[in-house]
Amino acid sequence: MKLLACLLALSGALVPWRAEASPTIQAVDALAKTVVGKDTPGLAILVMRDGDVLHMKGYGFADLDDETPVDEDTIFDLASMSKNETALAARLLIEDGLLEEDTPVSDILPDFDGQDERYRPITVGDLIHHVAGLPDYLNDDGFDYEDDMDNAAVVSWLAGQPLVRAPGTKFDYSNSGYVTLASVVAAADGKSSLRDVLRNRVWGPLGMTSTNIASLAKDIPESQMVTGYKGSNGKFEENMEPTVVQGDGSVFTNLSDLALYEKALATNELLDEDATASLFTNGTFDNGQPIDDGEGSGYGYGWSISIWNGNSYASHSGSWMGTATYFQRNLTTGLTVIVLANGEDLDTESLGSQIEAAVVKAGE
Repeated sequence: MKLLACLLALSGALVPWRAEASPTIQAVDALAKTVVGKDTPGLAILVMRDGDVLHMKGYGFADLDDETPVDEDTIFDLASMSKNETALAARLLIEDGLLEEDTPVSDILPDFDGQDERYRPITVGDLIHHVAGLPDYLNDDGFDYEDDMDNAAVVSWLAGQPLVRAPGTKFDYSNSGYVTLASVVAAADGKSSLRDVLRNRVWGPLGMTSTNIASLAKDIPESQMVTGYKGSNGKFEENMEPTVVQGDGSVFTNLSDLALYEKALATNELLDEDATASLFTNGTFDNGQPIDDGEGSGYGYGWSISIWNGNSYASHSGSWMGTATYFQRNLTTGLTVIVLANGEDLDTESLGSQIEAAVVKAGE
């Protein structure tokens, strides 16, 4: 890799300011310039308010070797930012009467019947709010996880394991819970996978034609997808390994489709106002207390719920090999910021917060 040449090229890939550029565009461009080429090869930023786009732009390179520029159609791995789509699918099924939050998982996936008789059965709501008490399939020494394993293999193992703790008693951020939720959603909707549910209920109706699950992304041109990298200080090496498991991550999409998704959330396009609001409402433990993740935040339907400077936020980050993402919705002001990077070491949450502050300061 010719580092100096790449850095110069990356700098050139940043679209220069125009005299007529709005204060918001100038502010976001300035922030992007501080990280592109240093902390990530490429970056995509979307800023919206109440469903309207204020800024949608790519920076840097999707692939360093080919020097392919990032634009609004470049496709990124959302990693754990995918969880809000999994939970949205569950909420849509609840609205149709196919599930309830208190539906036992074993009613949908019989393998969970009598899983751990010390405790009450795990429910759909436990999975949604990360309080199911399931072991971590990615880090448990008793499970030899491989990247080509599908949901069936992971869920079958989870169903046979003792719980870490009683359901409904403690928040444990759980990839296992969302893999299980994906399988519950697919089975309850009579589909073969979460991907089929999302295609039918979310992506199709919203016109999100470039969105797919990574392992099944045959309909998406490979040339549109970023190459993932690790590293910082301008030194990057390729590091990308999508997984087959669905639910806890693996949604691939771009800014153009995410703008449609955010507009749908802002305008109650998929759910009525009350049901949409429930997505961003904190859950509760069995004792009736609101969920606390240990850092002062709660958890709704795939969203971390928090209050900062008097504003209510729903947000979620994502991080995996070669990707870092962040989706922040200010529920008080209607301002949304989405950050997608093909550099896994970028602090997208910090950048997203800086972007929001800059946009507010710019007065738009």
